[in-house]
Amino acid sequence: MKRKEVKRLLKEHPEFESWLREDDTRVKSVRSNPSTAEDLFKKWNDRKKGRLDFDSISQKTKRASEMLNGVQSIMDRVAEYTKKM
Repeated sequence: MKRKEVKRLLKEHPEFESWLREDDTRVKSVRSNPSTAEDLFKKWNDRKKGRLDFDSISQKTKRASEMLNGVQSIMDRVAEYTKKM
């Protein structure tokens, strides 16, 4: 792909552009080699269609686990405090 084609692609698909901007390495790869935009667009489009993206799933699971651990520790402290009363 040429730079003009990449600009047109980004203009036609703003969701794709925002997905690219989420990761600096994607932006750098497109800027250094505009032909990689086509491959990244295919990857984004496949992910959008409902194929599983294990990287994002694992990141979300990790965040949820951290939040649950935090809530669990708070609940444990509350339980200890009520036992002392």
